[in-house]
Amino acid sequence: MDFRETRYGVCTPGFKAAGVKRGRYGVALILADGVCGTAAVFTGNNVKAAPVKYTKGMFRNGVQAVVANSGNANCCVPGGMEDAREMASEASRVLGVGLRHVAVSSTGIIGRRMDVHAVKELIQEAADRLTPSPKGSLQAAKAIMTTDRRIKMYSAECGGVHVGGICKGAGMIAPDMATMLCYITTNAIVRGAELQSALREAVEESFNMISVEGDMSTNDTVLLMSSMSVRCGLKDFKQLLKRVTGELARMIVRDGEGASKFIEVEVRGARSAGDARRGVKAVINSPLVKTAFYGENPNWGRIAAAMGSAIRFDEGKLDISFASGSSTARVVKSGRTMSLDAAKRILANRNIKVVVDLHAGGHSAVGWGCDMTTDYVRINAGYS
Repeated sequence: MDFRETRYGVCTPGFKAAGVKRGRYGVALILADGVCGTAAVFTGNNVKAAPVKYTKGMFRNGVQAVVANSGNANCCVPGGMEDAREMASEASRVLGVGLRHVAVSSTGIIGRRMDVHAVKELIQEAADRLTPSPKGSLQAAKAIMTTDRRIKMYSAECGGVHVGGICKGAGMIAPDMATMLCYITTNAIVRGAELQSALREAVEESFNMISVEGDMSTNDTVLLMSSMSVRCGLKDFKQLLKRVTGELARMIVRDGEGASKFIEVEVRGARSAGDARRGVKAVINSPLVKTAFYGENPNWGRIAAAMGSAIRFDEGKLDISFASGSSTARVVKSGRTMSLDAAKRILANRNIKVVVDLHAGGHSAVGWGCDMTTDYVRINAGYS
């Protein structure tokens, strides 16, 4: 597919955005010219924050505006649903959008009541800054950051069809919808069930294949809004959407709390697609694997053990190799250890690829993770 990267972010044609941050709180707004075709995917956690419950109950009405705050998750607190509704009502009022078309998200600490009055003040301020320029998307991406160190924004275009997104996430990232807020806009005409299916498929191959430390959030939301203005083949749209979600997912992992290594894991030769995916997830989610990479220790036994906890395979057929740039080192061949000297040199790099071949079938999967460092412990020991 011949696409080009753009600078729009969520400010694709037909959308505006803005964001402000002051003190503990930040607020991002995304506004469409009209009610959009909408799809969404939410956290798999059994404990769901009030804004997740709120938006899950209304997004099928079609979304025209999104209001998202950082600084407080609005989760596990009395009055949380009332605060979510109050945020939606304020956004509805200042934007002139029907209340039933306003989606809400929150991110931050769990278990503390949100200062909804402070958030409402920021909603008004953000509304005054709305712009269709990429600057609006950049402001919105900044406003929802918590422990993030880097802004996460990406967009691409092909044949007049635009897809763009912003997201946040650096900690509490686990592969089952992952811990994040993500907003994606497009002008592609893709309707109803096909839009929802395309989003789920893209999420399965991107956000559901990343891990920072394996903890699942209560607030995960991926929201896709389409202005339905440009015709597009479903296959082409899916490719473009997957390009955007894949880039955003990798940005989250690269920005993992305290991370010093970006690790791509590919499992080949699995009996089934499910086995391949479960194998990848077991590796990128393992604290022992993560700490080995931090220590630049080619302890491949941790990779084999992690996979063995998730799927069945014949360890006598197992091949494992590490790669970085043009360098590759096989550490296991047919279940037997090879020389680890070259592997140690590879693990000194920031970007590392692990390839595991099970030689059991024709299925494969790819996922992304990071190492676990002392900085991760420091960041989360003091988070409050």
